[in-house]
Parts: sequence; C-alpha cells; structure tokens
Amino acid sequence: MDRAAFRFLFRESEGTISAPVWRRWTLALTGFCAALALIWSAISPWTHRDLATQGLFEAKAFFAFVYLLLYAFAVLLAQVSQYNLSAKRFRALGLNPAWAGAWPLSAFLTGAVFFAEPHFFGVIPPFAPWLLLFAATAGFVAQFFELGLRPDGTRT
Repeated sequence: MDRAAFRFLFRESEGTISAPVWRRWTLALTGFCAALALIWSAISPWTHRDLATQGLFEAKAFFAFVYLLLYAFAVLLAQVSQYNLSAKRFRALGLNPAWAGAWPLSAFLTGAVFFAEPHFFGVIPPFAPWLLLFAATAGFVAQFFELGLRPDGTRT
C-alpha cells in the first residue's frame, strides 16, 4: 500500500469506500487489537506485586507497564483508523458519518467499566461490565452487517 492510499484509508474521514475494503481493513484492525489484548492478558500477572515482600523494581513488571502504555496508544490509533474507515463507509451508504464513532466509543466505555468495576467496591454492579460488553458486541455485529455486507445503493 502506498502512502497516499494509507493516508486516505486511515487518516482521513472524507471520501467513500466499498464494503469489501471496509470489511478487509476492519478485520485487520480487529485482529491487531485482539492480538495485542492476548499479549496483555499473558503478561498482566507480572504487574501484581507485593512491595512488602518484593523489591521496588522488577524488570518483568517494568516491561509489562511499558507494554501497557504502548498497547493503549496502539489501540487508540487503531480505533481512530476504524472511525475513519467507518465514516467513509457510512457516507457511501448515504448515512450520517458521525455514527462511525458509536462502536469505538462503546468499546472504550466497556473497557473502562471492566477496569473500574473491581476498584469501586459495590458502586458498579458486577454484571455491568458484561452487560456493556454484550451491548458493544451487538453494536459491532450490527455495524459489521450494515457496513461490511450491505452493497452500495441498497439503502432506501
């Protein structure tokens, strides 16, 4: 992919794209984020330390927190790219491109509630993260069918 095509697809929200292009790059971005999440789930136990019995610095914990920082930045950039792809696809279907931010926003809110729920001791009900995950997944599936499978010009 040349520089202009990359810029058009991932850094600009103007223009239109076809369903196969949207589908291919959405699956690529989703796979990228899923791979990063699997790595984080494998190394996140390194961050749970008892400073009373362990030293202040541990290389594995340091590496895990550096990875967490890079992981958060990469996911944020991937979701901005996903917004730009989806805005182009919404526009191609004659829909309001502002809806392209609905799924990334719901994914970020779901992640925030999953993070916050164990730290707020009863303020957030234990079922809330799972309910939001179900809603975000349903939104992703609906958006995937609307943007990835519907041909151009079929919306009435």
